[in-house]
Amino acid sequence: MEIKWLEDFVSLARTHNFSRSSEERNVTQPAFSRRIRALENWIGTDLIDRRTYPIKLTEEGRLFRDTAETVLHDIYRDRAQFHQLQHAARPDIRIAAASTLSISFIPGWLKKVKQSIGPFTSHIMTENFHDMVRHLADGDIDFVLQYCSPNIPVLFDTTQFRALTLAREKMILVAPCDTAGNPVVHPDQGDTIPYVGYSKNGYFAEIESLIFSENPGAAKKLKRISESPTSEFVKRMAIEFDALTLVPESCAKTELARNELVQIDIPRWSHELDIQIYRKADTKRLITRKLWDALTDVLP
Repeated sequence: MEIKWLEDFVSLARTHNFSRSSEERNVTQPAFSRRIRALENWIGTDLIDRRTYPIKLTEEGRLFRDTAETVLHDIYRDRAQFHQLQHAARPDIRIAAASTLSISFIPGWLKKVKQSIGPFTSHIMTENFHDMVRHLADGDIDFVLQYCSPNIPVLFDTTQFRALTLAREKMILVAPCDTAGNPVVHPDQGDTIPYVGYSKNGYFAEIESLIFSENPGAAKKLKRISESPTSEFVKRMAIEFDALTLVPESCAKTELARNELVQIDIPRWSHELDIQIYRKADTKRLITRKLWDALTDVLP
């Protein structure tokens, strides 16, 4: 079977006229008719009812038309994508991520990815979780990167999406420190403790509530002076207002090294986090599948 036979058949199914389709396909009518007959012989049944004028598709022909159109669509799409991968300097990869990950994790991760699959242009957007899932389902983006706690799973439909764990880190409690490196506020000291927290309905707000439930006494003493959905904001506010806050460890890496912040190293005030990547299960984009295969090969 040859691809041109499918193209001939789709043309004939549209025009219902051998002469018109042969002109459209730039081939003589006898040669065109032979190719249609060759396709029918390969399929094993008549696809065209030649007794009528204009010609009509048989019942089998109507069924096969949908198959032929789908096969040709997939072939043309893959050919275009292969051409892009081979000839375009940088194919596009579209990623939506939690804002903290876009700053603290994605740049270094993308550098490693490019070493595995070659150059590409990355497009990063930061949105709320529900919008990220919607864009992924609609095919507007290729990947979602999101924090996930084993205790508070992210509810992705496993029939529609695939997931991999890229890395692990901790949510930690931090505070500004004095010149000696000691925290200026502490959850076990004082009756009222300034705290910068997370806005409701965000994923980190759920992590925060879980940690508070493990520290009910100290949590009651926290006075929330500000809140935000982003870790970068709560971190800066904690520094400026001498307050406690919870952040992913990677988010505070620089400030910890500069002694702007210090970790309150109490086990019940930390929480394990996974960094997960998600894609559509049925994605057809070759660059998406190429990156995913590279991740699958290197991850344990």
